[in-house]
Amino acid sequence: MKGAKMCILAVDIGTSSVKMVILDESYNILDSISIKYNYKISNIDWVELDPDEVFLAMIKGLKIMSKYRDKIQVIGFDTFSPSVSFMDKDGEMLYPIITHLDRRSKKQTKKIMEVMGKDSFQNITGVQPFTGGVSITTILWMMENRPDILDRTYKVGHLNTYIYHKLTGVWASDPTNASMMGLYETIKWGNWSEEICETFGIPMDKLPPIMPAGSIAGTLTKEISELTGLYEGIPVALGTNDAASTQVAVSNTNAGDILIISGSSEMISIISDKPIVNDNYYLRNAITPGKWQIFAITIGGFAIDWFRKEFYKDMDINTFFNVELPDVIQNYIDNTTVTFLPYLAGDRQSLEPKRGAFNGLSLDTTRKDMLAGILLGMHEPILETLNISSKFLNLNKNIKLTGGMINDQFMEVKGKLLNDYNFTVKHNCTAIGSGMLAYESLKAITFDSNVSI
Repeated sequence: MKGAKMCILAVDIGTSSVKMVILDESYNILDSISIKYNYKISNIDWVELDPDEVFLAMIKGLKIMSKYRDKIQVIGFDTFSPSVSFMDKDGEMLYPIITHLDRRSKKQTKKIMEVMGKDSFQNITGVQPFTGGVSITTILWMMENRPDILDRTYKVGHLNTYIYHKLTGVWASDPTNASMMGLYETIKWGNWSEEICETFGIPMDKLPPIMPAGSIAGTLTKEISELTGLYEGIPVALGTNDAASTQVAVSNTNAGDILIISGSSEMISIISDKPIVNDNYYLRNAITPGKWQIFAITIGGFAIDWFRKEFYKDMDINTFFNVELPDVIQNYIDNTTVTFLPYLAGDRQSLEPKRGAFNGLSLDTTRKDMLAGILLGMHEPILETLNISSKFLNLNKNIKLTGGMINDQFMEVKGKLLNDYNFTVKHNCTAIGSGMLAYESLKAITFDSNVSI
């Protein structure tokens, strides 16, 4: 490898695809691929991913990227989460990945509230036991409905724990994912909570060791090397959550820095140096020790696609996005009387089940009014989170924007609703952030001489 230009392999594992990029040492993208898979919905509100499909998609992508094997010096990755994973001693999945869209554990949410109380739980974890928002509800569901699975489980964590063990053979989780489990001392930046585990009978030895995001605790195994064509022994950095990785990519490290991700969902993440809890957002650990993320999420592009498919069947997709949507943004956003509750996929920030709804309809209402209502409604949680956070943080007036829905049209919507702020648009941030985290960790350590990089 002497004289070869070095590069970084970064992997972003989402709910519907795995994306991979090759970065140079200045974090420019040299190559990229995306491999899709499908999540499965059953029993109305069970939303799962087949771990074999995810793993095989990752292996397929790594095979393609093995053409850079002589130059890859480190591998980084991130995953969506919560993504509850029950694994045996060999790191094999015992059950499908239970995604953050899953709502099967409503009963267990109520149990936590009754047994422990909202304040006691929230003052440890930074969040209420929202179904789909913290993993403890899913673990308790498994305990009650499939105790055989939990009995056979060696480690329970998120998808990043599964992927890291698959790539390196090392068990680990990071503080951001740990803080999304509902079993971690988020407020204190501590460890797994003995109080919560003992209260609900969850064995602490089934939880993975916690290491800083980006820790290089292992290298690519011989098995993965043989499956992909990549070299055995490439350093692999411990992956984190996708939103946390994106914060790294946009250089948000100071209290008050704001990130908005616009895609299938609308997400806001604000860096805080104060662990202030609130029922209207999640408090999670950030990448930087002693910092937190104020996080809120609601439906975004999914709502637009749903409305287009159901109410614009007479219009082709190009006309809808290039003609109809711009007209609605320019002429209806400021005038519609229609409001929209953005809960088509439920609400991960509520203890009560919610559904989407239109209000303010009349005989004069048009589909353009309703579309304008959706555009306004999907931004309400962002506006609310900014308003709450401004009470105790000096918010940065330059918001970083990223995601697949960022274009001139949606920038116009955000400009109208967030007219006190400026925007900086960044692209491909999630994978770039995991690559940055991995490479910075690599530069900060010295490997044993028997590790080939």
